Amino acid sequence: MQGINSKEHRILLAAFHKFEYMSKMAAEKIEEEEDAETRKAMKELDALYDRFQVLFAELEKCTRDYEIKKKSVRSMISRSIRKLIQQCKSDNGIVL
Repeated sequence: MQGINSKEHRILLAAFHKFEYMSKMAAEKIEEEEDAETRKAMKELDALYDRFQVLFAELEKCTRDYEIKKKSVRSMISRSIRKLIQQCKSDNGIVL
């Protein structure tokens, strides 16, 4: 799975903060529509990044839970198979 590069996001966020600072310094040098569009796009991008972080943390938890459950189930299956083999040997003399 390809994720979102946190370093790249921080760099982009720093660039946006620079944009904000420069837009305050040079008031009305950039069109209001372009300024609003840039701010809206960054807000949406930041929201997507936050959502990704939440989902990624959930995925990591799910992965850990799966690995723990997988080991438990594997152990249960192996134990049951050993019991069944012993039962088959004692009941029927079958060798598996």
